[in-house]
Formats: sequence, C-alpha cells, structure tokens
Amino acid sequence: MKNYRTIVEFTNDFHTPEQCFSHLCEQKWGSGYKCRKCGHGTTVKGRTRYHRRCQKCHYDESCTAHTLFHKLKFPVVKAFMIVYQLSTMKKGMSSCEISRQYGIHQENAWFFKRKVQQAMCSGKLSLLKNYVEVDETIIGGLEKGKQGRSKGGKKFVQVAVEIQNSTESDDGKPRLKRAHAEVIDDFSSDQLGAAMDVMIDQKATVSTDQWTAYPNAVGGRKHISKPSANGENFPIIHWHIFNIKNWIRGIHHHVSAFHLTKYLKEYHYRFNRRNFIHTNPMNVLKKMVEEPWLPYSQAIAA
Repeated sequence: MKNYRTIVEFTNDFHTPEQCFSHLCEQKWGSGYKCRKCGHGTTVKGRTRYHRRCQKCHYDESCTAHTLFHKLKFPVVKAFMIVYQLSTMKKGMSSCEISRQYGIHQENAWFFKRKVQQAMCSGKLSLLKNYVEVDETIIGGLEKGKQGRSKGGKKFVQVAVEIQNSTESDDGKPRLKRAHAEVIDDFSSDQLGAAMDVMIDQKATVSTDQWTAYPNAVGGRKHISKPSANGENFPIIHWHIFNIKNWIRGIHHHVSAFHLTKYLKEYHYRFNRRNFIHTNPMNVLKKMVEEPWLPYSQAIAA
C-alpha cells in the first residue's frame, strides 16, 4: 500500500477524474470480476472504460456502483481529496469546513463524511492487550435541572487505553499505545462489561477506579482497583478523555447521540494509526470500495 507523506504527492497521483476512476476500478475488480446479477466471471466492453459489462447477462456496472462512492453528488477528485484530509489530519474536519473548502453543499459534505466514517468503522476491532486502563465519562454540556451523572440528553461513554510499560519507552515513562471508546446506556456492570468485551482482550490486566460496578464488569480478566485521587492515579486515560471532549467541542461543537459512536470510531481510527498515517488515505479508499452503498435514509438513522 503506497505511502503519501504530503498532500502534494497525493494530488499528483489523483488530480484528474481518470486517475481516480482507474484506481477505483483496480480496487473493485483487480482481484477478478464476478457479475452482481448472475455470477458470471467474464466481461465485454462496457459503456466506458470504467464500466464492466457481463458477457452473459449484459449487466453494465460502473466502478462506483454499490460502493460508498455510489451516486456521488460532486466531482470524484474532490472526494479523493476529502478522504485524504479526513484520514490524515490529526483532528479531521467538520462538514462545514469541508463545505467551505471544496465549494459543495454542507448536507452533501456531511453525507460524504458519514460514508468515510463508515469505512473507518468497518473491519474487526483490534482488542487492547497487556495493561489496560478503563474509565467511564459523560459527553454533553450542562442541562437545566440536571446534575452530576443524571443522563438527560448526555451520552455515557466507556473509554479504554492500552498503556506501554515504562521499561519499553525511550524516556522511561509509561505511554499510551492504543485506545477505544464505546457508547453505553448507563454505568451498570452489565453495560461496562459488554463494552469491555468489545474493546479488551480477555487476557489483559484491567486497571480501574473504585466504582462499585467494575468488579463484576471485568469478567475473567485480572483486575486492579485503586482510588482515582482526583485523577492523579490515572493521568493518561484522563488526558485522553480530555482530548476527545476538546475535539468534539472544537471541531464539531455538538454530536448527536445517534452518531456519537461513528465520531468516536473516526477519532480512534486516526489515533490508533498515528504512526502509520501515510498509509491511511489508501486504506480508507480501499474500505470505501469494499463497503456497500449507504443510502441517505440509512445514514441519518444509522
């Protein structure tokens, strides 16, 4: 998979529609063709060089059909550039900023960003291993008549971070390696345990504060419980939570409960691949071809 260290390198390879469509053809049919309608494996000349027509049933399919580029509402070159920026910029971009920079309607910008998020969310989650810190948090601003952990319109989130041992780091200090976050309904042991099963390997050692739900939530994992001490015993995970909230406030201002999971996965896709960021654009483009078409009606309700 090709590395793109700068946006100039990426633009040189994808500055015309022909270059973009050729890449999509290679991603979609490079390993072989199979007709979507009848399953036949041989093609004849299609409507354009970016189409494949089945020799048997004559179904003609474009390189964007049934992918996340299906029924794209703006030039494909702009779409490739948006993928590059969303997958490489540390904080990504809001749909309003995409709309402003690329001269497209904000609703179209939001819809395409949602498709990129779907690509980032696809695939099996790589479980956190070894030593993992876990904490719960609430995302959402102050609400009139609501205090503390009362839910209201706020969203409950469990965050887990994999910590690098201090002996493995160059400066002898523990470092954050990878992280995940899951939206949960409440802070009960059932909800916390279900989120841990999604994020954390069964053989990992889990470190938590003394919230009473954790002993039953960790399952068969080794559990270390210690007082939070106003966050002093968990500085790494608390900084990570702080950065997530700042990202939402600074870039998006507000994220609905409907879509919070997608935004958290977008954030952690970039975070967990921060040391391999130059391969992100090609990885996301590949996933966008492999993922099925996302209709707008599903995007606003998914």
